[in-house]
Amino acid sequence: MQKEIQGFIRISKYAGMRNDLAQAGGGNTSVKLNDQIMLVKSSGIQLADVSEKNGYTNVDYRMIVDYFKENVKDGSEPALTEEAGKELLSRAWKEGGRASIETFLHAVMGKYTLHTHPALVNVLTARQGGKKVLEELFPGAVFVPYRKPGAALAETYYRICQAAGRPEIVFLENHGLVVSSDSEAQAIERTEEILHKIAAYMQISYEAQPNATKLWNAFSDIPGLSDKIVYLSENRYLTNEEPEKLILAEEKWNHAFCPDCIVYGLKRPLFLAEDFRREDIIAFMKSYGSPAMVCYKGRFYILAESVKKAQEIENVMSFAVQVQMANLSHEMNYLSDVQQDELLNWDSEKYRRML
Repeated sequence: MQKEIQGFIRISKYAGMRNDLAQAGGGNTSVKLNDQIMLVKSSGIQLADVSEKNGYTNVDYRMIVDYFKENVKDGSEPALTEEAGKELLSRAWKEGGRASIETFLHAVMGKYTLHTHPALVNVLTARQGGKKVLEELFPGAVFVPYRKPGAALAETYYRICQAAGRPEIVFLENHGLVVSSDSEAQAIERTEEILHKIAAYMQISYEAQPNATKLWNAFSDIPGLSDKIVYLSENRYLTNEEPEKLILAEEKWNHAFCPDCIVYGLKRPLFLAEDFRREDIIAFMKSYGSPAMVCYKGRFYILAESVKKAQEIENVMSFAVQVQMANLSHEMNYLSDVQQDELLNWDSEKYRRML
């Protein structure tokens, strides 16, 4: 059971740290622990914040499945009204946060279910003629017409997916993507395959976002980094476009000119080669400690405990670039290593950094 919970946390963080997959509190994940109990991301919780002790609801999914089997028949009228849905969800709830309205959808899928709102997918699910394109690209997938999220969507979803034999890939019109699998690794891999295929069809660049996942996988077994998410910065100052590229280089960058830059950005960014090895990361950490920011293939990625904290670091590092850019023709005053260490080891700043 512990393995299943860790897998559930992993797919939640995978989707939650990627703005192209889930925005704000959107998207859902679930795992079935046995033939009765399912964990599903709680309503109002960001996917990246799901942890072993927080962010999910324990429900009796068998109760939901049985309801559909008994009440939803071929040719029958809609059975699950909003009120009936609320009552059913209340009875199925066992413990944890507020059950998501998408719990019904997860109940009728496989062991691991990853429901995301990818920008690439929604380009087609929101486009007239998009269904035909998706059917051609993914012949074995199912397309569910738009319904209001909750009871109406759940029943339509159930009818179509039952007829299709519980498919692994489901596209929701004007909504998003559902991938179901027997393992979290397969759910992530299948989601990535779908996005790469759509990107290739639309002939658009799709590398920076998957590289966040690549880095996250590389850090997953490194002490001090394994519990962090990897967040792609889309701040305009943290790019390698002119004129910022004059600063965003390993030999040029130095944000050690103010306390906040040290507290949030730590000692220095980690610059990785395209063919980096685990040893490169370990060597950096022995010299400078854990990085808060990584530069890879010309893009910056933020390492943090949550999306909120990553965005705070991004904000401070954007400020750091602007100050450095304005001083390109001037000498700057930098804090010494001793002064930097004082800040990083100061209890007040440690507390603020963790908030």
